Amino acid sequence: MTGKLERVVVTGMGVASPLGCDLAEFWNGLVGGRSGVGFLDGTIFSDVPSKIGAVVRGYEESQYFDSRELRRISRSSQLGLVAAGQAVSGAHLNNGSVELMEVGILVGSSIGGYAASDQFFKSYHSTGRLSPFTIPISMNIGPGANISIKYGFQGILVDVDAACSTAAHSIGYAFNMIRSGMMQLAVTGAADSPFSPAVAGGWLALHAVSKRVDSPAEACRPFSADRDGMVLGEGAGILVLEAESHALRRGSPILAEIKGYGASADSSHLTQPTQKGPVLAMKRAMVDANLTLDDVDYINAHATGTEWNDKNETKAIKEVFGERAYEIPVVGNKAALGHSIAGSGALELIGCILSLHNQIVPPTINYKVPDPDCDLDYVTEGSRKLPLRNIMSNSFAFGGSNAVLIVGKYEPNPSE
Repeated sequence: MTGKLERVVVTGMGVASPLGCDLAEFWNGLVGGRSGVGFLDGTIFSDVPSKIGAVVRGYEESQYFDSRELRRISRSSQLGLVAAGQAVSGAHLNNGSVELMEVGILVGSSIGGYAASDQFFKSYHSTGRLSPFTIPISMNIGPGANISIKYGFQGILVDVDAACSTAAHSIGYAFNMIRSGMMQLAVTGAADSPFSPAVAGGWLALHAVSKRVDSPAEACRPFSADRDGMVLGEGAGILVLEAESHALRRGSPILAEIKGYGASADSSHLTQPTQKGPVLAMKRAMVDANLTLDDVDYINAHATGTEWNDKNETKAIKEVFGERAYEIPVVGNKAALGHSIAGSGALELIGCILSLHNQIVPPTINYKVPDPDCDLDYVTEGSRKLPLRNIMSNSFAFGGSNAVLIVGKYEPNPSE
């Protein structure tokens, strides 16, 4: 990229999460140390082999969609539309202040299409017949496409799929396109729901899921020595990113500034992350944001609650930050939110922006037993009020795809 780069700001956000379907409820749950993990006891989960999961709280599909709509849109698309409604409204995109052709859509999804297609292929193998909705409902571009259709947005439409790093890459790509002048405004983030028999069963077969099915709220234990795996979740986080100059012309509310994006590949193993990949992504994000080690005030970790990931991420943070690593709060939200695969990075980044707004770091819940391999400050005592300027958000995926975003408080005229 050449020439003067645009600053990129956040002007709208929305969530569909296991802690609630509005920003206030979501934030209150995070900062209050509440878990959204529970028993999977609804009829739509009756055939799912997982006994526990983090299901979107307060969501009744009939309140948002009629029966005709529900026949053709996946649960991932539903959740994406719920979150997008909040973000679009918050950014005032529906008041005639933007040209519809200007609005790009970079909304990712990774596993929701597979989960949605499960029922159709089960029917095919038992009856030999397939519904005409099989392909439309199983496409992972569904969340972004349905947002585009609902609001008439006609800019670029792209689905990014990078497994658990999907949302962070989607936001990073939108960030780069806006600051380079390729577009002025984007709706971005991700949505996913993995709760079908085959997809949830596949995660169980990997032995990556916690076996603490009798106490779901305490099942996922990031960084704790007794951690035994993640908990599947679902959710959507949608943000509106905008060139600063464009946002100021529109009089948009500016919530935060995206300052940096770093990406890397482990180039090693499909399901076992290396240290070098996360290290590279964090370093690249720091360089991209033009920040020093002392400028990062809080790290929102990927923190799946698996034995390997949490230890590996801790080592990577220490390699990047050295002794400074012990001074930075490092928090894992997945004990509260579950792991919504594509959606997780967007929900976590929105949590970071709310931390900047409130100057509070939420806790890592369910930390029970100290682990000598995980010896950083995980904010286990409850939420903590701190001066926050810049926050790093990590997303590290199976396949070795790593994405790191840095978000900061917006300052209209930052000092040089």
